[in-house]
Amino acid sequence: MRPFTSFDAAAPPDRVGRGEAARLRTDATVAWLTLAAGFAFLRQRSNFILGWEAAARADDPAAKAAGTVGDAGAPALGSWMMLPDLTSPATQTVLPMNDSLYGASHVELDRQGPVILTLPADHDGRYYSVSVMDAHWNNTLHLGPRWSGRDKVEVLLVPPGWRGPAPVGLRVVESPTASVCLLNRVLVTYDDGDLDRVRSWRTGFRITPLSGELVDVPHDDLVHPEAQLLADPWRYFQLGFDHVRRNPLPAAVAPVLRTVDERALMRAADQQWSRAAVESGVADAQAIVDGTLTGWPRKAGWMVPPPWLGLPNPHVAENAALQLFQIGSNDASEAVYFFGDAGAAGDVLDGSGDAVYELIFEAGVQPPVRDGGFWSLTMYGADNLLVDNAIGRYSTRPTRPGFRERPDGSIAITLSRSLPEDVAEANWLPAPAAPFRLGLRVYYPTPAVADGTWFPPAPRRIA
Repeated sequence: MRPFTSFDAAAPPDRVGRGEAARLRTDATVAWLTLAAGFAFLRQRSNFILGWEAAARADDPAAKAAGTVGDAGAPALGSWMMLPDLTSPATQTVLPMNDSLYGASHVELDRQGPVILTLPADHDGRYYSVSVMDAHWNNTLHLGPRWSGRDKVEVLLVPPGWRGPAPVGLRVVESPTASVCLLNRVLVTYDDGDLDRVRSWRTGFRITPLSGELVDVPHDDLVHPEAQLLADPWRYFQLGFDHVRRNPLPAAVAPVLRTVDERALMRAADQQWSRAAVESGVADAQAIVDGTLTGWPRKAGWMVPPPWLGLPNPHVAENAALQLFQIGSNDASEAVYFFGDAGAAGDVLDGSGDAVYELIFEAGVQPPVRDGGFWSLTMYGADNLLVDNAIGRYSTRPTRPGFRERPDGSIAITLSRSLPEDVAEANWLPAPAAPFRLGLRVYYPTPAVADGTWFPPAPRRIA
């Protein structure tokens, strides 16, 4: 390396060319990482629209509803898609929770105008949430018992800069982006018939345009079937830059993208040397993501959740990595997520053979939650999907019927391929005969969870 203060203002052409290639390579890396969250959003929105419309074309009237609540003939944008069942090994969304019914909607506020979100009164005292997320997967608003009570809820969601008249008494929430995703989770208890009760209750979830009737707005430009497996950098950049033009990046990260010469990046496809530079920059970005996730700070075998997850933040590389690993996360005011794939000794969790692990929460130190919250533990394979097992159990929590405390008040969850003889079945979470990952979710966490004062213990191998 030459001295920092040295430079050459008369560099020969070959060195100038190397500098131009290095600039393109750097721009490609920065752009790929900065656009990653928005690209994940537009890809998910495209899949949502395609899935809705495919179901609407199905001959089976039941399939026409696409798992939705409401009119099966409704347009994709501005309608709720409500999954009718809990997730299973067939679910292809990575790291799904298995305790709640999922629902989602996409709204384009600049095309559809302001919308009224209506949630029915909750008479069962259960946990539920609706997260209003911007076009880069940042949480704008939470609705649920902690935030809006258990009575009927009505909120007017408006596009950026909207200054129109609002109905008297209606809370107005301005989205930072025109494109919005609504994600809802409704806890299903272990009581008989509760799944049907939740399905019925969710029929009261409504999205109503302030202008009146929900109509189908133009959206062909939002459908990108190629996005799922896209490997063309220039198409990635085109889609990504177009997305941020409609949906500006948060102030915490927007200046980063302004350092990139978009025109030069797009023109780079025209020549071999510049193509190679951009492709190398993209490879660098993907290596950064892989290295970030692999080397993520861990404690007691669990990845340490960042306090800024789900909020606007300047952590470009880390945020890109997490949006690939766990898309659309709540922020720590609503939920904290712990994912772990190692034991107390740093050993990889692996259910092969007769391996048996225990996760023990000592008396008085279960995951601390506020009123109305809960925690659960989910089992995943190394592919971050739920693992098939003979009893169809993919997660557990201490409210499961038959779940036992130990005499000293501690609780133990056994993780193994088969049920050990001395373990209550309710305290058993089946593991695959292969490496696995655990997900511990804490909803309505106390400040001790959010700030890291409380942290889960490490799983211990006992056999």
